[in-house]
Amino acid sequence: MTASKRDFIKAGLATMVLSAVPSSVLAKKRPIVRDILNRSVEYPEKIERIYLADSSLVFLYATLRGRHFLQKLVAIPSNFRTADLRSYQQYSHAFPDIKMLPHLPAIGGAQVNLETVLALKPNIIFTTTGTYAGLQANGLLTLLQRAGVSVIVLDMSIDPIANTPKSISIMAEVLGLQNRAKQINQFIKTHLDIVKTRLMSAKPEAINVLLERAAGFSEECCFAYGNGNFAQFLTFAGGVNVASQYIGTTYGVLNQETIIHTKAQMVIVTGTDWSGYNPKGNWVGLGPGANLSIARQKLRLLMERNAFKTLTAVKQRQVHAIWHTFYDSPFGFIAILKFANWLYPTLFADLDANNVFQSFTEQFLPVEWEEGYWVSL
Repeated sequence: MTASKRDFIKAGLATMVLSAVPSSVLAKKRPIVRDILNRSVEYPEKIERIYLADSSLVFLYATLRGRHFLQKLVAIPSNFRTADLRSYQQYSHAFPDIKMLPHLPAIGGAQVNLETVLALKPNIIFTTTGTYAGLQANGLLTLLQRAGVSVIVLDMSIDPIANTPKSISIMAEVLGLQNRAKQINQFIKTHLDIVKTRLMSAKPEAINVLLERAAGFSEECCFAYGNGNFAQFLTFAGGVNVASQYIGTTYGVLNQETIIHTKAQMVIVTGTDWSGYNPKGNWVGLGPGANLSIARQKLRLLMERNAFKTLTAVKQRQVHAIWHTFYDSPFGFIAILKFANWLYPTLFADLDANNVFQSFTEQFLPVEWEEGYWVSL
């Protein structure tokens, strides 16, 4: 089938869906929300069918909806399972019916099946900035809008410290859960203020940290962070991201020679259960219920790479691994607390990130608390 023919079929499908919407519904004035891109988006006053286009938004939706998590969801993104198998198992145990929902591939990709998406008849699609760019590129955004589907963009990854509380509030506004969002954001702010206030008062000496992204996921060395995402968490906690002088964007790559040159005082790598993507990888399989003995073995193996052997951090066992999924979730503040613990153990001796995350889980999440989110050598 030619590209022009595919576009013709897509347009026809969107037109059919739009024509099926009663004119009285179209004419009725609808609520408006400003999403994270400052777009004014109309959405239905009565929302019955929701699709979360990115796995990270599953955690946000669950935090807001609690035990009503599955209600109104018409599908989940398939990478919720492949990107973090342990979390998928955790939610499947709490909500067995999640397995009955359609598991859709990324809708921002070139191979998206428009018919499948429209057949679900979503009122709203929540998505992230990256997927939104894909929707613009593949033409699906225009067709969804013509079909009356509200597409609302959120971000907890590119600029997580600023945008996570905003994204929580935006989704909550649409769902009518503003009070719960205020409670969640206040919980987060209270704990971040502890870190911020103590660092401002104590002014400890900054520590140079090599922050490796998805260590062991592939044989390429080494994925790192520049000026966003986990790098923001590290900076907030008082550390210095040594990769920022080489990477001017959110993500990038460091070669082994550069790693040796950094002379990092601490190494932190991210990892989760990527068995759905790369079952034979040497990634550190962290997440709810993770086997920390195996995770520690994997971390030790990663530090045997040639460049890492030279680092003072490795020689002095200042080496840690943390759950990769913190990077794009409402829980990113937990990573900041743990970074503060590792960087300044005396200053933050009474700040127990494990207990804080357990408290957050018990207060807001619809799943049982399990340990397994970090490990050290």
